Amino acid sequence: MKPLPENDALHVFKDVQSELLSLLRSMSAEEWNYPASSRSWNVKDIVAHLLDGDLRRLSLHRDGHVLPEPSSPVNSYSSLVTYLNELNNTWVSASKRLSPTLLIKLIEFITPEVVKHLKSLDPKGTALFSVGWADEEESENWFDIAREYTEKWHHQQQIREATGKPLLVEGKWLIPLIDTLIRGVPPVYQQFAAPIENERLKININGVISDSWILTCRINRWQLFKADTDQTNNQVEMDDDTAWRMFTKNITEHEALNRIEVTGDQKLGKLIAKTVSFMK
Repeated sequence: MKPLPENDALHVFKDVQSELLSLLRSMSAEEWNYPASSRSWNVKDIVAHLLDGDLRRLSLHRDGHVLPEPSSPVNSYSSLVTYLNELNNTWVSASKRLSPTLLIKLIEFITPEVVKHLKSLDPKGTALFSVGWADEEESENWFDIAREYTEKWHHQQQIREATGKPLLVEGKWLIPLIDTLIRGVPPVYQQFAAPIENERLKININGVISDSWILTCRINRWQLFKADTDQTNNQVEMDDDTAWRMFTKNITEHEALNRIEVTGDQKLGKLIAKTVSFMK
């Protein structure tokens, strides 16, 4: 086993935004109103949400702006999710006043500013906000940037699926994506699996990528490592399409279980389908 390496997603951040702009410029007026799989939002709502993420990041991270106090205390994971949902929904509601043309222009303007800011950060420095779904109380900037990439990619996939456009599923996109999303697995096992010392589960993901990880329990904590030549009786096998859809809840837990193969301890292996690698 080897420790998980830092995941450099910054090199594709600008590219995924370029893909988004090309996609938006190609869409018809009708497609902006197509329903999407994200809550009750349509395509235009998701685009507005993506813009909000960039504006909020620059305001808070770069400019040191302080948001108004939340309507109720934020003192737990669930209360944080509620607060973030309130921020997201109020912005999307107000953005219904904006035209698709203006949304595109705003994204064109803000993207270089966001990329410039992210490049200015020390990858090993402490991020302003931790990656909560990975159960981190403090995260480094590289992980925060990788998390932001998964948000950009995930929401763009929702737009592409809603409008029937080609998905971004080449290795260029999926390698940094899966390397980030899989870090949401240990908290699931910490919550649902018995802390059996040195218990092991090998996770194999194949397709345009081919990689393996070892999940093991050490000192009552489930931890994830990159697999080397490690072997274990307990294994989970899935393709990369299943992996990203499962981690982003593009498919249900039941659908995921029908698409993965578990050998060895069935109960242990099937827990992976509970992973949610975003704030929910």
